[in-house]
Amino acid sequence: MGSYAKATMTGFVCRLCSEHKKSVIHFYSAKAQELELLRKLTLLPITIEKYDNLPKTICHDCIEKLNLQYRLIERIRKSFEIQQRHRLFHSNGRCPLECPLYGIENYLQQRNVK
Repeated sequence: MGSYAKATMTGFVCRLCSEHKKSVIHFYSAKAQELELLRKLTLLPITIEKYDNLPKTICHDCIEKLNLQYRLIERIRKSFEIQQRHRLFHSNGRCPLECPLYGIENYLQQRNVK
Protein backbone atom coordinates (compact mmCIF):
# COMPACT_ATOMS: atom_id res chain seq x y z
CA MET A 1 0.00 0.00 0.00
CA GLY A 2 1.40 3.40 -1.00
CA SER A 3 1.64 6.65 0.87
CA TYR A 4 -1.43 8.90 0.73
CA ALA A 5 0.85 11.95 0.53
CA LYS A 6 2.25 10.70 -2.78
CA ALA A 7 -1.14 9.88 -4.27
CA THR A 8 -2.38 11.98 -7.16
CA MET A 9 -6.00 12.38 -8.18
CA THR A 10 -5.54 13.21 -11.84
CA GLY A 11 -8.64 11.21 -12.74
CA PHE A 12 -10.82 13.82 -11.11
CA VAL A 13 -9.20 16.94 -12.56
CA CYS A 14 -10.69 18.53 -15.65
CA ARG A 15 -8.10 18.98 -18.40
CA LEU A 16 -9.66 22.27 -19.52
CA CYS A 17 -10.45 24.15 -16.31
CA SER A 18 -8.04 22.28 -13.96
CA GLU A 19 -10.69 22.04 -11.25
CA HIS A 20 -11.30 18.95 -9.12
CA LYS A 21 -14.73 17.53 -9.94
CA LYS A 22 -16.73 14.61 -8.61
CA SER A 23 -18.05 13.72 -12.05
CA VAL A 24 -15.87 13.78 -15.17
CA ILE A 25 -15.73 11.96 -18.49
CA HIS A 26 -12.55 10.27 -19.69
CA PHE A 27 -11.53 11.39 -23.21
CA TYR A 28 -11.16 7.81 -24.44
CA SER A 29 -14.36 6.39 -22.96
CA ALA A 30 -17.44 5.22 -24.87
CA LYS A 31 -19.35 8.26 -23.58
CA ALA A 32 -16.66 10.60 -24.92
CA GLN A 33 -16.85 8.87 -28.29
CA GLU A 34 -20.63 9.25 -28.27
CA LEU A 35 -20.26 12.98 -27.53
CA GLU A 36 -17.42 13.29 -30.10
CA LEU A 37 -15.28 15.07 -27.53
CA LEU A 38 -11.90 14.46 -29.14
CA ARG A 39 -13.13 15.88 -32.45
CA LYS A 40 -14.59 18.95 -30.75
CA LEU A 41 -11.41 19.45 -28.73
CA THR A 42 -9.48 19.96 -31.96
CA LEU A 43 -11.11 23.41 -32.10
CA LEU A 44 -9.11 24.46 -29.06
CA PRO A 45 -5.48 25.64 -29.07
CA ILE A 46 -4.36 22.61 -27.05
CA THR A 47 -3.15 19.13 -27.88
CA ILE A 48 -4.41 15.99 -26.21
CA GLU A 49 -2.03 13.08 -26.37
CA LYS A 50 -3.06 9.69 -25.13
CA TYR A 51 0.17 9.02 -23.24
CA ASP A 52 1.08 12.44 -21.82
CA ASN A 53 1.05 12.81 -18.04
CA LEU A 54 -1.83 15.34 -17.99
CA PRO A 55 -5.44 14.64 -16.99
CA LYS A 56 -7.50 12.77 -19.58
CA THR A 57 -10.85 13.91 -18.22
CA ILE A 58 -13.27 16.76 -18.79
CA CYS A 59 -15.99 18.06 -16.48
CA HIS A 60 -19.61 18.54 -17.47
CA ASP A 61 -19.37 22.36 -17.28
CA CYS A 62 -16.54 22.36 -19.80
CA ILE A 63 -18.42 19.90 -22.03
CA GLU A 64 -21.35 22.33 -22.15
CA LYS A 65 -19.04 25.21 -23.07
CA LEU A 66 -17.25 23.09 -25.66
CA ASN A 67 -20.59 22.13 -27.23
CA LEU A 68 -21.67 25.78 -27.38
CA GLN A 69 -18.42 26.73 -29.08
CA TYR A 70 -18.72 23.81 -31.49
CA ARG A 71 -22.29 24.76 -32.48
CA LEU A 72 -21.25 28.38 -33.01
CA ILE A 73 -18.33 27.41 -35.24
CA GLU A 74 -20.50 25.01 -37.24
CA ARG A 75 -23.11 27.74 -37.73
CA ILE A 76 -20.42 30.18 -38.89
CA ARG A 77 -19.03 27.61 -41.34
CA LYS A 78 -22.47 26.91 -42.82
CA SER A 79 -23.22 30.61 -43.09
CA PHE A 80 -19.89 31.22 -44.81
CA GLU A 81 -20.60 28.44 -47.32
CA ILE A 82 -24.03 29.94 -48.10
CA GLN A 83 -22.49 33.38 -48.54
CA GLN A 84 -19.81 32.00 -50.87
CA ARG A 85 -22.47 30.26 -53.00
CA HIS A 86 -24.54 33.47 -52.89
CA ARG A 87 -21.70 35.41 -54.52
CA LEU A 88 -21.49 32.87 -57.37
CA PHE A 89 -25.08 33.55 -58.46
CA HIS A 90 -24.73 37.30 -58.90
CA SER A 91 -23.63 38.69 -62.20
CA ASN A 92 -26.09 41.59 -62.47
CA GLY A 93 -26.57 42.47 -58.80
CA ARG A 94 -29.94 40.73 -58.53
CA CYS A 95 -30.68 37.66 -56.47
CA PRO A 96 -31.97 34.86 -58.78
CA LEU A 97 -34.29 32.09 -57.60
CA GLU A 98 -31.41 29.59 -57.61
CA CYS A 99 -29.46 31.64 -55.07
CA PRO A 100 -29.29 30.16 -51.55
CA LEU A 101 -30.10 33.58 -50.08
CA TYR A 102 -32.96 34.40 -52.47
CA GLY A 103 -35.57 36.52 -50.74
CA ILE A 104 -33.39 37.37 -47.75
CA GLU A 105 -33.24 41.04 -48.80
CA ASN A 106 -37.04 41.36 -48.66
CA TYR A 107 -37.13 39.60 -45.32
CA LEU A 108 -34.50 41.93 -43.88
CA GLN A 109 -36.29 45.01 -45.24
CA GLN A 110 -39.55 43.90 -43.62
CA ARG A 111 -37.83 43.43 -40.27
CA ASN A 112 -36.29 46.92 -40.40
CA VAL A 113 -39.58 48.60 -41.27
CA LYS A 114 -41.50 47.10 -38.34
